[in-house]
Amino acid sequence: MNYGALISEAFWLTWRHRFLWFFGFFVGGGFYSFNFNFPTTGPGGPRDGRRDAPSEGVEGLARWITENLVLFLVVMISLAVLIALVFIVLSMISQGGLIESVAALRRDETRRFASTWRAGVAYFWSVLGLKVLFLLISLGLVLAVVAPLVLVSLAVFLSTDSFGLILLFVFFAGLLTIILFILVFVPLAIIDQLALRELVLGGGRVVGSIKAGLDLFWRNLGKSLLIWIILIGLMFAVWIVLLIVGFILGLVVFLPVLALLAADLTAVAIAMGVVGALVLLVPFVVITGAIGAFGSSYWTLAYLQLTAPAGETLPPSGQET
Repeated sequence: MNYGALISEAFWLTWRHRFLWFFGFFVGGGFYSFNFNFPTTGPGGPRDGRRDAPSEGVEGLARWITENLVLFLVVMISLAVLIALVFIVLSMISQGGLIESVAALRRDETRRFASTWRAGVAYFWSVLGLKVLFLLISLGLVLAVVAPLVLVSLAVFLSTDSFGLILLFVFFAGLLTIILFILVFVPLAIIDQLALRELVLGGGRVVGSIKAGLDLFWRNLGKSLLIWIILIGLMFAVWIVLLIVGFILGLVVFLPVLALLAADLTAVAIAMGVVGALVLLVPFVVITGAIGAFGSSYWTLAYLQLTAPAGETLPPSGQET
């Protein structure tokens, strides 16, 4: 397997077919934190004896939330659950649609947004079933790893009063836990990716796809681990660069906001902060989508290489735009 060619092909396929970025955003997982800051006037009151109208409105909203805290929490929890459900549905659709479309594009077939969406909807329940089963397997493995360590820890804590021995045990127990989690969940993550592609491209059922993914992983143990390590390294490097660039841009955008707040121009600062957040949010969403599409394409192309007949090398994909 030519890993450089694999990365290159995944990149160019993702770049040429930018409609995949929409689905890549939900595959990559878009997580946002909503922060509600309610600026208030200082102890001495507003300048010139006047209240700032926007600040008064925000204070009124904060006061209403405080007085109706239970209702506010119910609404926010319901909204969070609804958003989570929407993201789960779109993630299931996106995963199946991306895999099918990337494989079809690899065969130089035509795919568009609508056809990718239809493919994702067609595989929705199968993908959901596989993900639920993997979640249950993961929870079972967590219990299998954690429960013995908890029991041994309790036995050690109850059998000795030596702080040094307890500290030494905690160190080695933590190290062992990390090693066990790596040994268990790295293979599980790889099998998940292979099983998902077996489900969509191999036409198998949920349980059969997991068995096929496990078999494919063991038959190509070194290659599978190297594929995963290369992708993790790429993602780590990309996100480090993006975090640095994002931090710099964040300073450029929000330092003026802090200056306006210091000058007691609260309303202007809020407006500039909202605009700045939107300016940073748009490229973040686009880049997240592109990264998610690349990662899915990378795994799909790797799966096609791993399942190709012995001695057969897949020809380069076409260059259509």
